[in-house]
Amino acid sequence: MKKDRFNALISRRLFMGGAFAAGGSAIVAGGCASPVASKSSTCGRIRFKLGIARFTFWKVELEKALSIMKEIDCHYSGLMSRTIRYDAGDAEIAAYKANLAKYDVETVSAGPEYFKTKEQAEALFAFAKRWGMKYVSVVPYAVCPGREDKFGPGNREESEEMLDVLESLVRKYDIKAAIHNHGPDIPTLYPTAEAIWARIKDRDKRIGICFDIGHQQRSGLDPVAAIRKYGERIYEVHLKNITRKDSKGRAIQGPRGVLDIPAIFKALADVGFDGFALIEYERDYENNAMGLAESLGYYRGVLDVINAS
Repeated sequence: MKKDRFNALISRRLFMGGAFAAGGSAIVAGGCASPVASKSSTCGRIRFKLGIARFTFWKVELEKALSIMKEIDCHYSGLMSRTIRYDAGDAEIAAYKANLAKYDVETVSAGPEYFKTKEQAEALFAFAKRWGMKYVSVVPYAVCPGREDKFGPGNREESEEMLDVLESLVRKYDIKAAIHNHGPDIPTLYPTAEAIWARIKDRDKRIGICFDIGHQQRSGLDPVAAIRKYGERIYEVHLKNITRKDSKGRAIQGPRGVLDIPAIFKALADVGFDGFALIEYERDYENNAMGLAESLGYYRGVLDVINAS
């Protein structure tokens, strides 16, 4: 399908995609209900599911976050910040999951979790094992005294020592670990997929990438090219659109930004990505239901067109 026809199809379907977010009804694409509109098995070209990243709701209480997810018919999320301790036992985890089930929400991963000690990392992995998670998102780092990064004293930087710890833990617990790229804001801490790949390419394949498409573009690099190059080691996607293609780009509602979302989703389909693309809507933190509904509807519309094509 030529690009202009493809984009025209998307434009005609965007309203239909928005209907997902507002009402939760499935659009039929080529005789198959869109897999991102429900919790059913995937169909067509799309093998991944949409959800919400934990940072989206960092200023929102858990019950409100879950209510929003129910309203927009979204069923997958990262573990919400500060809602359960990593030393929680089986009974506490079971009670937490029971509360999620009331909203038809499944928590699929924890993190991104920053750690600079083995003890911090071990707590995360032990918790994820008790929970039954298949992977976690991580940022292993060391602190370089005497320098500051954008977000406070003590410049955080990539650490081979902590990567050694990480490698030992993915082997011990048989859980994948996806390292999150952070863009140009912290250039010493895995700014791009390329920076992560340079650190992990010769390590255990259970160490991969939590790929933030917005931060990749803010670093001046093409997210599509990275997906096609590193797709086998991308274990989670952080999904956002941005206002401009440089370090000054900021988060915006899904259909309003400069990223080529259709090309990104097509690349994920082409490499067979079968994990979760979690929406990281980094704005309107205390009142983001409308922005999330608009974004989710758009992303679902794009995916529906890709399946139909």
